[in-house]
Amino acid sequence: MGKENRVESNENSNLNSQTKQNGNDLLYFFIGVILVGAGLFMLSQRVMVHSSWYSWRIGGFNVPSGTVIIPLIIGIIWYFANPKSIVSKVIVTLSVVFIVISIIMSVSIHFVTTSMFDYVLILGMAGAGAGLLLRTMFKKRN
Repeated sequence: MGKENRVESNENSNLNSQTKQNGNDLLYFFIGVILVGAGLFMLSQRVMVHSSWYSWRIGGFNVPSGTVIIPLIIGIIWYFANPKSIVSKVIVTLSVVFIVISIIMSVSIHFVTTSMFDYVLILGMAGAGAGLLLRTMFKKRN
């Protein structure tokens, strides 16, 4: 009789500890999300993004990024003149791809001068949050 009570109390304590551990995992997960979010927000406040005109360098010539629109216009005219033409569709598609690439290449990202304390705080928060997230996501389950 006494042995059964000890077994039942041991099972109840194991069940309570598992429930408490699952609650802690959920808390760790949300704290991790908050820390990562706060760290990335603070990092985004310290970054400046600029755009400028970009020119393609082909051989020894500088080709301005606006000239990429010329094949697009030719491809659109060709497409409306002959809708079944595959070449016109390829020209339009490649022109759109080159326009997107030229927009991306014209963007420059600069990190604003900040104090060492802020820098360590930003990276520490993001790192601690990522660690808590990884801890809860890749924990071995029973």
